Amino acid sequence: MAYAEILAVFTPVMDQRVLAAVMAMGGCKGRVILTSGGSLGVLDDTSDEMAARVGQVVSNFVKEMPVVVLDRRDGQISAVQWLQGVRGQSLPPGLALDSAPGVVLTLLSGSQEFDEVAGLHEDKVADARMSKWQAFRSLRAIAKDARGRMASGPAEDGSQQG
Repeated sequence: MAYAEILAVFTPVMDQRVLAAVMAMGGCKGRVILTSGGSLGVLDDTSDEMAARVGQVVSNFVKEMPVVVLDRRDGQISAVQWLQGVRGQSLPPGLALDSAPGVVLTLLSGSQEFDEVAGLHEDKVADARMSKWQAFRSLRAIAKDARGRMASGPAEDGSQQG
């Protein structure tokens, strides 16, 4: 079994709690940080099998938008696109990371560890190490909260309530 130094999935999901719950429901334990370009899930298990699992699980959830599974081995970064549960093509790392937020590059290059970055952005970090039942309940709570915000509509001053 081959292991990477770091294994991550970068998604357009703009709520780290959602990605953390989806990962946990799919048996993909790790931690998630919200970036300006989406959520980045960093896996505890860096095996090739987990790379395939997280690509399939997360891209099945996101459906219409591709996700990118990234890893670093012997200092070399690789990127594979996934869409609707199907592994796509390998992407040149420079192209895949060209417009990625700095935190993605920092973590993948090994310049900083997840704990260092998370310590600076605690409000943007979620844990994907919960049970499947806890993950399901978390997704339900997030969805209920989102429905409540949508139902209340914009405030009189034009800002969102909630």
